[in-house]
Amino acid sequence: MKYIKKVLFLPIYIIKMFTKGFSVLSLFLSRGFYFYLEKLFRSINKLIPLKINNRLANYFENAREDPSHVVMVIIWFLCAIYIFDTLHIDNTSYFQTSSFNGIKPIVKETQQKKEENYLLSKDLNLYRMYGKYSINDINFDSLKEKNNNTIAWLTVEGTNINYPIVQADDNDYYLSHSFDKAYSVGGWTFMDYRNDKLTDQNTIFYGHNLINNTSFGSLVKLFKNKHSDIKIYVLTDEYKLYTYQVFSGYTIKPETYYLQTNFFTDDEYQMFLDKISSRNKLPVNVSVNTSDSIITLSTCTNDNKGRRVIHAKLINVQ
Repeated sequence: MKYIKKVLFLPIYIIKMFTKGFSVLSLFLSRGFYFYLEKLFRSINKLIPLKINNRLANYFENAREDPSHVVMVIIWFLCAIYIFDTLHIDNTSYFQTSSFNGIKPIVKETQQKKEENYLLSKDLNLYRMYGKYSINDINFDSLKEKNNNTIAWLTVEGTNINYPIVQADDNDYYLSHSFDKAYSVGGWTFMDYRNDKLTDQNTIFYGHNLINNTSFGSLVKLFKNKHSDIKIYVLTDEYKLYTYQVFSGYTIKPETYYLQTNFFTDDEYQMFLDKISSRNKLPVNVSVNTSDSIITLSTCTNDNKGRRVIHAKLINVQ
């Protein structure tokens, strides 16, 4: 039915196009179009039999002097356009669906990127705000009013890490939620849900490796600064200050070995301590044994294909 309608409207279409372009096309086609066709057929005489080639060349040469031939050429030209348009119109729907629909995910992705940038900016403000706090001035009552999951405050020498620590019922929630519990691609620094504050043999803290050096993004500074004595401070919500000394730092492919929190025997624990100590890439020389409790800081590497890990042992509580 669609094609029948197009055929019925063909004469109207031809007349409409003819009246608009006749004057211009007449001049061009009568003086130029036939001239170049004549030249074309004379230049390819090796491909066309000589008799046919001469007839065609003579036809175009005569037509060049007779503008009445232009009418037929215009009709042929318009018919060709119409036929092409009729046969091709359904195919063009591909561009109206597949290709242009492809814009929708791009627009959606761009909008999502803007939202992520906004959330990162919001997180950055929170990180920077708390980053200015002194560990001696921390008020956990105030922090718990903002987030009742707050359990400690973490400060790492030689880095920007100086933030409240939260703990959820799993290790997923604060990967995508900020300190105010709003959705956030930057997440927040948190303690492993398996840990009972700092009573385990290995207490683990997590944070994203953010490129703006917030969260655990500045842990890389410990590998660049080459300090031989690095302290980490943890203030609990009971206002007990735990001081730790870094004894190992390294990068490794994703694994769960260093994320064990407790061990059945001293031998098993010592084997664990020896293993993570042997991985050390920092200029520190600190011994550790089964009488020590340790903390672990874990984040991603810059390419997100590995883990950057810091281990420190407890040296003082006050």
